[in-house]
Amino acid sequence: MTTKPFFLIACATSVAQLISAHSSPASILHTAGNFTLLGGTAITSTGVAGTLIRNGNVGLSPGATTGITGFPPAVIENGAIVPTSSVTRQARLDLIKAQVGLAGMASDKILSNVDLAGKILSPGVYTFSGSANLNGALVLDAHGRNGAFWVFQIGAALTTSGNSSVTVINLGSHGGEDCGIFWNAGTAIMIGANNHIAGNYLAGTSITFGGTTSGEGRALALAGITLDNDQIDSNGGPSGSDWSGGLKYDASGAVVPEPGLAFRYFGKPNRTTHGGTTSIHGDATVTAADIQWRVTGGNWHTVFIQDRGEWQFSVNAGPLPFGSNKIQIHARDTHGHQTAIQQLFINHLP
Repeated sequence: MTTKPFFLIACATSVAQLISAHSSPASILHTAGNFTLLGGTAITSTGVAGTLIRNGNVGLSPGATTGITGFPPAVIENGAIVPTSSVTRQARLDLIKAQVGLAGMASDKILSNVDLAGKILSPGVYTFSGSANLNGALVLDAHGRNGAFWVFQIGAALTTSGNSSVTVINLGSHGGEDCGIFWNAGTAIMIGANNHIAGNYLAGTSITFGGTTSGEGRALALAGITLDNDQIDSNGGPSGSDWSGGLKYDASGAVVPEPGLAFRYFGKPNRTTHGGTTSIHGDATVTAADIQWRVTGGNWHTVFIQDRGEWQFSVNAGPLPFGSNKIQIHARDTHGHQTAIQQLFINHLP
């Protein structure tokens, strides 16, 4: 797990936001989610044609509001420049809290020294010990699951080349409104020209966008942000999503999956069958990797969870004594955590 230094800032009482929150209700961004652009020292738009910022505020902390330049010709739709104040200070605190929480999540896969171009990634936490690079197209596959999330823990900088893109496929029945994408870089984020971005870009230092980059997301940095004829819409995802879902803070303040680890089976807990074999099926949250089941006292059997979170297995109830066919089921995640065991009875009638 990569950690990084953060500044400590005295907490201040927040005043009312100029624009209401655009992040998901349970978003770990809290008030930082009210901003499409949040910087620490300066926000600069250099393009003569002007940058377009949608569905969020623009603000600085601790830098003075005079550090926001190029607006106009840059345009803000459904948002405003928020003067440096307790509002922007609280947003910065919330950004730092999210950065620390994301960096502390357990990693699902190490991708150090791997170019993200050409990859198709399932939901999970991906870790780079140093810098990360995207030199082409990256596809994020939700496998039809609601609450899917992708966290990129990047120890140093994130750099993308020109014409790179991030797209999401196979969203669940909620249309992606509860999904999350978080790019958490320890230092700078440098987005190439003509990119298509997706997600929340959190930088320990600065964020720079190449010309004519567009997409759905946020740029949240502890230092400066530079734009050049770019279009960034924090609510530009499918179904008006902002890619800030899928995660929450637990009671200890750690960032954990919003759905948690859970599963269910369909049908009554006491079943009677005239056939020797009966089928049991159900679904599971996005964090579940597999289902295990057994007849009480027997060996555990593993069932892999399919796309859309569905699973199924068959039990031969015929050889078992009537009234004692207790089936035990639990779900596991990739880190070895498992749910409490659920039980059901399947009685075989000749």
